[in-house]
Amino acid sequence: MMSIRSTISRTLLGRRGIPSSGAAFFQANVPFISSSSDRSEDEKHTSFVSIRNFTSPAYKRYQKLSKHGKKGMKPSIHAYATGIQEPSLTVARDMGKAFSEIENEPLVIIAEMGNHDARIEVLRRHIMAVDSVDYKKAGEILKEVAAKNREGLFLYSFPYKFGMVFFLFSGLYAFPMIFDVNTAIQFNKDFVTMEIPPPDELDTALETGIWTWNWMEPLIGTATYTLVCFQLIRQQMIHLGIKPFTNRLLAYRTKNLCEAYPQYNKNVLHNFVKTDPMA
Repeated sequence: MMSIRSTISRTLLGRRGIPSSGAAFFQANVPFISSSSDRSEDEKHTSFVSIRNFTSPAYKRYQKLSKHGKKGMKPSIHAYATGIQEPSLTVARDMGKAFSEIENEPLVIIAEMGNHDARIEVLRRHIMAVDSVDYKKAGEILKEVAAKNREGLFLYSFPYKFGMVFFLFSGLYAFPMIFDVNTAIQFNKDFVTMEIPPPDELDTALETGIWTWNWMEPLIGTATYTLVCFQLIRQQMIHLGIKPFTNRLLAYRTKNLCEAYPQYNKNVLHNFVKTDPMA
């Protein structure tokens, strides 16, 4: 006899006698809610998430997980009543408090979104699977991998740190170079040798700026235009698939880590290197 869910799924998602992937998904995942009203709220949650068609692939996966002692279904919040639903005590107690308590599939999804802590957990589980060690031992090996990944970081990060200091100094020093009369006169004496205006034309900072702008405007304007050109070149390199300096550095560090630990997956190591901070 055809089940009610099978009939509904064929009616909504496919014609009779024609296979439909949507109908199969509907049949395998839509649960049957019992109409008994004398059960507790937690029992309703459990029944809602655990009853499956006994011949469906979803139920077979549930049986397979149950045989291995794993959690087949986790309690969840279901909006089968009107209004905003509140979690039960069972749901609250089942909430994970660390990435180590997350199942593999959602953990990988979070890791692919760029979360470094999730990528650390993925690498740790990968070490467990490859080396056949427990979670604690994998943590010790992970520390060795992280230490290897951070070798030579001072050299790798020096261009970034130098650029930060240089542009910070240049940006702040531009103010006295333009508006401070004593700094402007000394700089003019050493590098510009421009005629100094009369003292009554240098009474205020703005008057000084009018004078210093004669040589500061070409300097600042040229530097700004050069930086914009560099930025446009970098963007075109990305469009063409050419790796800028940062991506080349990540590839180089990944290569070194893969050579040191060839038994581990290259993509897992690359993701770990990509989000591991260099500072």
